[in-house]
Amino acid sequence: MLKRVWSQRMLLLFLLPGAAALIAFNYIPMAGILIAFQDYKPQNGFFGSAFIGFQHFRTFMDDPAFHAALKNTLGIGFLSLLFAFPAPIVLALMIDSVKNKGFKRLTQTITYMPHFLSWVIIAGLVYRLLAEDGVVNALIGYFGISPISFMRSPELYWLIFIVVSILKEVGWGSIIYLAAISSIDPELYNAASIDGAGSWKKMLYITLPGIAPAIALMFVLNLGTIVNVGFDAAFNLMNPLVMSTADVVDTYVYRTGILLGRFSYSTAVGLCQSVISFILFFVGLKIAKKYFNYSII
Repeated sequence: MLKRVWSQRMLLLFLLPGAAALIAFNYIPMAGILIAFQDYKPQNGFFGSAFIGFQHFRTFMDDPAFHAALKNTLGIGFLSLLFAFPAPIVLALMIDSVKNKGFKRLTQTITYMPHFLSWVIIAGLVYRLLAEDGVVNALIGYFGISPISFMRSPELYWLIFIVVSILKEVGWGSIIYLAAISSIDPELYNAASIDGAGSWKKMLYITLPGIAPAIALMFVLNLGTIVNVGFDAAFNLMNPLVMSTADVVDTYVYRTGILLGRFSYSTAVGLCQSVISFILFFVGLKIAKKYFNYSII
């Protein structure tokens, strides 16, 4: 074991900056979990605040606002898993099927670009496009449809959230699948062509099985984020008129913890959210092992 570590010492050195950042920003701050079980007062510090056990956990479990936020989070999370998760796979398969290299590179560039824009910019564009005097309503007006208040309709918020999230991240998410496709032995496709297989059968029996490990890995990671739909997206796309369907656990934690100063309470909610994500991660591992015969541990 030690001999193997020593033989790969240069590669391990490259991991040190990332490992140091992970420890500094992800593991050391976990000591703050302590305040979830305290009536934390900043002036008293961690060790001077009164210990109250699971009182905060009982409080948020009885809070209707938390129940609504959890419902919205799970709803958006499951819809994201159902539609946003397979979208990059479909895009990668479509890009791979393009024969013109110039058009393929152009398509990749266009689909990647939204990933590098902040959610503040994306939300601003969405609000402008979906305004009552925006482009979308102008287009549907040609068909005799009255203007729709997209961003003022709570019943449309989940749909808008999922569609915008897909458009922003689908190109970036397809990178890992395109990399997996590029690692498939070309001889398999040549042999399939000799046997008379068409593009559809090549995709079904060669490409998809070839990228199955990548799909399984991303499925596990996405399943663990069902209760964490993303603060940036939710915060920037919401407004007071759609709060009933837009408020998620992340924004609930921000509102109670930062705006209302209930640090211990919001930490308890965040801790519960993390525990659920941890459990879902291992559920995803079991599913990946059973149906994809793939495991990362």
